[in-house]
Amino acid sequence: MKKVKVALVGAGSISFALGSLQDLVLSERLKNEVDLEIALMDIVDENLTKTYAYSKEMFTEFSHPANLWKTTNLEEALTGADFVISAIEVNRYFYWSQDFHIPRRYGSKQIFGENGGPGSMFHTLRNLGPMIHIARTMEKVCPDAWLLNYTNPEAKLVEAISKLTSIKIVGLCHGLDMGVDQISKFLEMDRNDLGFEGGGLNHFGFFTKIWDKNTGEDLYPLFHEKETEANRLAQFDHISLSRTMYHIYGLYPYPGTNHIGEYVSFAGDFYAGLPLQFHYDPVRERLWEKDSRTPEFVYCAHGGILDKGLFDENMTYEEWAETMFVFKKENVHKSGEYAIPIIEAIFFDDEIEINSANLQNNGAIKGLPDDMVVETQAVVNGDGIQLKPMTVELPTAIIGTIHIQGMIHRLLIEAYVENSKTKLLQAILLDPQAPSYYQACAMIDEMYERQKEILPLLEWK
Repeated sequence: MKKVKVALVGAGSISFALGSLQDLVLSERLKNEVDLEIALMDIVDENLTKTYAYSKEMFTEFSHPANLWKTTNLEEALTGADFVISAIEVNRYFYWSQDFHIPRRYGSKQIFGENGGPGSMFHTLRNLGPMIHIARTMEKVCPDAWLLNYTNPEAKLVEAISKLTSIKIVGLCHGLDMGVDQISKFLEMDRNDLGFEGGGLNHFGFFTKIWDKNTGEDLYPLFHEKETEANRLAQFDHISLSRTMYHIYGLYPYPGTNHIGEYVSFAGDFYAGLPLQFHYDPVRERLWEKDSRTPEFVYCAHGGILDKGLFDENMTYEEWAETMFVFKKENVHKSGEYAIPIIEAIFFDDEIEINSANLQNNGAIKGLPDDMVVETQAVVNGDGIQLKPMTVELPTAIIGTIHIQGMIHRLLIEAYVENSKTKLLQAILLDPQAPSYYQACAMIDEMYERQKEILPLLEWK
């Protein structure tokens, strides 16, 4: 049997790492038709050991013969790899809470601080160094391997790796699938009966077509009727902005308010959960000081949070994380993510379509630069991954919004390469969520001082 090696970098990650390992153990072809080697790598040995123990038990229980091993040495993990899956973050919520709060203190109206807005730019620069290190190591020890990336900010990082290294990289995200679920609920149809075309920027995509797979009927007229009838406050936090943007642009966006809202200036009006993001009491708590807690991340103001009793116990993130490493065979199921189907398609030269991939545009979406990383449907086979050209053009206003982000991508890459706070300032001032000039300069200096241990060298030029 042919050998295939998969390296999982950031193996201590709960969602994407464990999901990828479950997909691997459930793949009959990778079990029966290849000699599978899986290298688990993380810089935090404690997290790595938990993942390794869980996966060893899982692969044993499923009688899977894969050679599974762990290491904290990146080069050792990557040597000879055919595919590398990356899902990395350092102290995710500690730094994310800074990305969220500090720009807002300086006047930014950003609502999430993950993939868009000023906070996302520091997120990018923090993760870009490690991602470049992974790619440079791949150039040395596995230059022909595909890098399948889950690390955010997806589009910004994938574009940087595409331009600064020779590595083949694709960014993977399930945001479009979240949009399909929303549309199916409006239409009161099984999502498997829906055909669709959609694309744009990661976390800021739009459905250009929706149709009934069985009849070929255009479903946008029915969607319009159903959306008009639907309760205006239903699932407000998650889809209120989506519905408003549908009214503005005539196309329904995805994945949801706190993601698409990162790229527009008016999102705060449609996000009731905004005050809950990393909530803390400024009178009694001092954020990010020694021995102080990192505020808990709140995804949205849903009933599971707001309807708790006054004395109900809350499970901390750490307590929840521990439960994820308790192996139960009945809990093993396919994740719905794309990494393992991509590996199978490329390795066995099967042709499949995936709902979304982040790659350089190269004409797939008209009106956007060819070298900008965009997200739309893709075809995967033995030749690799190729975006499918969209058959319908996105409206001018949407293209304009995405194009601004493309210029921000370029400026962040220049800021990284040139070690320039000035280029970072240019990127921030271009963003719809920008503070004033004086506030932006002060914000950059404070954020850099707080995060300088894991940011690249940055200086005013």
